[in-house]
Amino acid sequence: MTRILTACLLIPLSASAQTLAESIRALIDEYENSVRANTQKIIAATSEEERASFRASVPSAAPCAEKVLRLIEASPDDPGGAAGVAWLVTQAGGLPQGARALEMLGTTHVRSAGIAAAVKALEHQPSALALPLLKTLRERNPHPEEQAAAAYATGVHHFRRYENAASEEERAAAKEEAMAAFQEVAARHAGVSIQGFPLADQAGRMLFELGNLSVGDPAPAIEGADLDGGAFTLKDHLGKHVVLVFWGGWCHACHGVMPQVNEFSREHQEKAVVLGINTDIPAEARKAMSDFQISFRNWSDGATSGPITSMFNLRGFPTIHLIGPDGRIVLKNTHLAAIREHLARH
Repeated sequence: MTRILTACLLIPLSASAQTLAESIRALIDEYENSVRANTQKIIAATSEEERASFRASVPSAAPCAEKVLRLIEASPDDPGGAAGVAWLVTQAGGLPQGARALEMLGTTHVRSAGIAAAVKALEHQPSALALPLLKTLRERNPHPEEQAAAAYATGVHHFRRYENAASEEERAAAKEEAMAAFQEVAARHAGVSIQGFPLADQAGRMLFELGNLSVGDPAPAIEGADLDGGAFTLKDHLGKHVVLVFWGGWCHACHGVMPQVNEFSREHQEKAVVLGINTDIPAEARKAMSDFQISFRNWSDGATSGPITSMFNLRGFPTIHLIGPDGRIVLKNTHLAAIREHLARH
């Protein structure tokens, strides 16, 4: 009998003996390891043709997403499925399995812990879908991380309503709701971090933007230096329209925009001055300035978390703002065509 028991103890655990969370994690790890291995092949490739072949063979998330979804649906009451729901929403959102996981956030996993990242990701969904779901989560999920994420994402949706409001009445109502949601995060959830980022800090930046960075507000005072150490300020250019361009050589989306900004700077120098906020580290900034033949002056902010960039609470690059001759924000998160149209009228 002793010999039989000893032999049993030596048999490895089968996949069926794994918890649901462990099984889901194993599937995700297998998929993510295959993506990393493919990325290493791209890096190590010795020709553009070889690189292109590896880029074309990046593993699809769909097979993994389907397996994860099957596991969750087979044990809908198992709390271990929360990690799979969170992964599907954040990493497979464009797939049918991601859409199904979104439904689960408001039904079988509405009270789950461990879904905060997925709840926060609802800030990127259409408001018509996200706001009712966020309301349900705020009413029914008892966990601080999920509560904080739901309040924050709610604030983001109302912030967008505020910025795109068609009337002053709607604008005022949306601003009030956005501020209330962000204040809740700052006041009640100061200790919550999601994916390593303190949510109260993000809420604080959104509150600052609501109070100080709206169209019509005076632009923040920008003081800094260029790559050669020459100091200059935004106030130096009062009396002219100023186009602020936040960019970096690291930013692929900037590559097509910066030649257009150069052209705009030359064409409109009588009515507007273009000023850049470069976010490359200094060692890379000179190369970026040379590669794109930048013809206008730039503050060197040193990073995407540099002091000027942080003050404007940017959420993407490149970002372009138009400041009026009186120093007030005229257009936010805009594009060159809209600026040309404004200058033609003024």
